[in-house]
Amino acid sequence: MIKTNLLSVLAIALLFASCKKSESDVGRDVLPEGDLLNATYCDTATVIAYNILDDTLRTDESYTGNVANLVGTMADPIFGRTDASLYFNLTNPNNTTDIGFGADPKLDSVVLTLAYQKDNYYGDKSDPLLFNVYRLTQDMSYDSAYYSYSTIAHNTSEDITYSGTGKQVTIDPINNVYEGDILYAPHMRIKLKNEIGQQLIDDSTHLRNTEALMAFFKGLHITTKNTVFSGNDYGCIAYFDLTSPLSKVSIYYHNGTNFTTKKLDLTIRSTSAKFNHYDHDYSQASSQLTQQFAPTNNTALGNTNVFLQGMASTRIKINLPYIKHFSDSGRIAVNKAELIFKVDKSSTYYDVTKFFVPGRTALEGVNAAGTYSGLSLDQAYDFTGLWGYYDATNYEYHFPIPYSAQRLANGLETDLQFTLRVFQHHTNPARVVLGGKDNAAYPAKLKLWYTKVE
Repeated sequence: MIKTNLLSVLAIALLFASCKKSESDVGRDVLPEGDLLNATYCDTATVIAYNILDDTLRTDESYTGNVANLVGTMADPIFGRTDASLYFNLTNPNNTTDIGFGADPKLDSVVLTLAYQKDNYYGDKSDPLLFNVYRLTQDMSYDSAYYSYSTIAHNTSEDITYSGTGKQVTIDPINNVYEGDILYAPHMRIKLKNEIGQQLIDDSTHLRNTEALMAFFKGLHITTKNTVFSGNDYGCIAYFDLTSPLSKVSIYYHNGTNFTTKKLDLTIRSTSAKFNHYDHDYSQASSQLTQQFAPTNNTALGNTNVFLQGMASTRIKINLPYIKHFSDSGRIAVNKAELIFKVDKSSTYYDVTKFFVPGRTALEGVNAAGTYSGLSLDQAYDFTGLWGYYDATNYEYHFPIPYSAQRLANGLETDLQFTLRVFQHHTNPARVVLGGKDNAAYPAKLKLWYTKVE
């Protein structure tokens, strides 16, 4: 018991050892000078941070909204392998009813087209990916909730690409594409088996309305999980815009001896069901990351580095265990408080040529029950407007938390910790490695300016 008390005293002494009256201009670009008058500044309060999994995310459009859908495979030397795949269903063109092909229709080809979100990708787009396309055997509904781990039954024994074994594609979201003499925005084209179109030509009652189509052709699953990497391949995650008119399945045909090509499009509408599925294989990931997860749970490794990745991968748990001692000799008023995480720019972790740093992150509160909450009152004190955005000059993310810090310091809040994640983590593949509290070059810090009021 005596030993415990002595350790507590030493911890408190160390906490305040480098706290001093604010005599510099630190923070005065945010708060008026009078607000920092006689304030004490401290940046040695312990910041405990470690990784947890972020593997239960809704990814259906009815929840995430109109965002890009991700397909691709990435072999990251730090985060391991990630496979992003896609499920969606199709509708009659513009929801038109009673569509036909005319007299004596002859099938020419069937093509799946997916519009890229222009100029957006993640990883090394020069590494080709093997795209496989499968036909769904289970219904999908726009009103249903689908998660990053959800699957829809599909015929895994039959790849419906024209070759039957998939198509190698090099992602190109930058260059426009000609179809005949017409130039279109960047998109990917995959030829499908003729039988997909022939079945509809043989029985056009499947096209009498969207419900009939979805009962017969329930949708598609697109994946690159069968891509094999070798050497220094890193792979790539592509962003697709399924709301674009270019995203569709086109049935090309002609009538009898009239060889003029015609086309019927099965489209993807705003009310079509679609969601992303993510698989993470951490077997080749950094042990400094994986050992922070249960069952190993070596959270002390987070003192050196913590790892952040979207697509239902990782988030960071943050605790400020000793901030309560700031009020041991009387309540305090927090003038300013900033939680800062720096990007670890060591060559082991930092490669922005392939793995771009997330442009934005999100800090949330979390209680012991695991319930997340926004920090709107803290964000109200962010006069810079940079809350969570990447500061590319100082290579860091900063979060003003004066409201939360004051409540924690004065014992008014005992069940509050924080988590940090990639912004829009449902559909954002970005990753970054940050320094923990003991990282010599890139330490995580809580910067605190306060005044004693009692």
